[in-house]
This record gives sequence, structure tokens and C-alpha cells, in this order.
Amino acid sequence: MRPLKLLPSGTLLRRFRRERKGSMTVEFALLLVPFLLMTVGVLEIAIIQLTRTSLASAIEDTSRQIRTGQGGCITPNQYIAQLCSSMAFSGGDCMNNTKVIIEELANFTSSRTSGGPDFDAITNSIDAGRAESIMALQVFHRRNILVPLLDNALGGGSGQIMLVNNLAFRNEPFGAANGCATPPSP
Repeated sequence: MRPLKLLPSGTLLRRFRRERKGSMTVEFALLLVPFLLMTVGVLEIAIIQLTRTSLASAIEDTSRQIRTGQGGCITPNQYIAQLCSSMAFSGGDCMNNTKVIIEELANFTSSRTSGGPDFDAITNSIDAGRAESIMALQVFHRRNILVPLLDNALGGGSGQIMLVNNLAFRNEPFGAANGCATPPSP
């Protein structure tokens, strides 16, 4: 290797342009970061969809107890524990990252309690309803985002998004007129 001589700036720039050693390394380094961000972002979206699907399936399973009156006077924490145990994939501390509102409606077009965008402001509440009453079930599940650029794009903020699932159903004629039916003895 010959020593670098001080050359006029135009000559040095021409030599730098002609030199091809290491260009592949520089190109790889420039493309690596966007490629990794895209790959991790796609994986993050897939995990969010898996959590959303798992949550919807668990809601279908656990709401059956309320529809049939078998849930009795279930508390919000008991319902959330059943919901979390039914989820195939919750992605973290399910009990502390899930809130539920179950309420009786006058009809399917009635307004319901809104959870709002702030997860911490949502208050858990369960009204199991009466036999043949129309019910609205809302589940709010908070999830951390690994890729910082995705939280705003997915409607979240501060590294978290909130998944919301709603279910409306009519209770079956389980025999309790005032809600809170006791489960039948075996």
C-alpha cells in the first residue's frame, strides 16, 4: 500500500469515486436497518393479529357462561381470569392489561357505555342481565409494541396499543328474572 499523498481536492475525489473496495459493505449497512425494521414490523403486526384473534375466540368462549346464566354473580376479575386462561396468546400480563364492561341494553340499537381511548380510565363492570335480555360485552386489551414507529401508525401511543372487541347477544331463557342467576346444582 502506498502512502496517501496530499493531492488537490479534485484528484482525491476522483480517486475516491473510482475505488470499489468496500462498496458492498457500505450498501449492506445502508440497507440493513430498513430491512430489519420492515421484517420486525411485519412480525409485530402478525403478533398483534394473533392476539386479536385469540382475544375474539376467548370472548366467544367465556361469554357463553353469561348467555346461559351459568356465570352466576361473576365479578370482573373472575371474568378476566377466565378470559385470560382461554386466550391462546395474550402477549404479556393479561390480568393487568385487560378490562371488561358487560351491560344490559334496552334493545340492540341502545347506546352503551363507552370505554374511551384511555385504558387506565376504564372501569371494569359486569351486569349479567336477566333472562332473554340484550347484552353488550366490551373487552379492552392493552398491548406493548416492540417497534416504536408502529405505535402511532396502529392507533396507539407511547409504545402501546389498545385492542377492543365488542359482542352483542341475547341471554338465553335461563330462568332468573333479576339477572345474577345461580348455577344449577349437579
